[in-house]
Amino acid sequence: MKCAAAAVLLAALLTAACANVRYDLAGVPFPVMATASPAGAPAGVPFEVKQKYILWGYGLFGESQPDVAGALRSDGAPTAAVTDFRVAASANLWDWLGTHLSLGLVRLRTVHVRGVRVPVATPAK
Repeated sequence: MKCAAAAVLLAALLTAACANVRYDLAGVPFPVMATASPAGAPAGVPFEVKQKYILWGYGLFGESQPDVAGALRSDGAPTAAVTDFRVAASANLWDWLGTHLSLGLVRLRTVHVRGVRVPVATPAK
């Protein structure tokens, strides 16, 4: 009986501690594509934005999600599209250290938002 209770508790903790980065790009006023820029398109400017994802108390007390759409709009430069779009979450040394010093109560991840920002084409005079 104790073994079954321990298995249920372990399963509950594992499912509560799942870390999923969710983002919604509906508020971005330009197209965002995972594919590379098409041939003949204007050259884009690569960018990378780092944000934090935090899971509080094994996920039982919520999480702090990064604002991926805000990161795409943050530059303020006129943008026609974003191509080669990637979002990856990983833990660096400081994230690992913070997670383990808090005994796992605060789980830290660094979220990397990468892509190529294609500028708005200006008409030739």
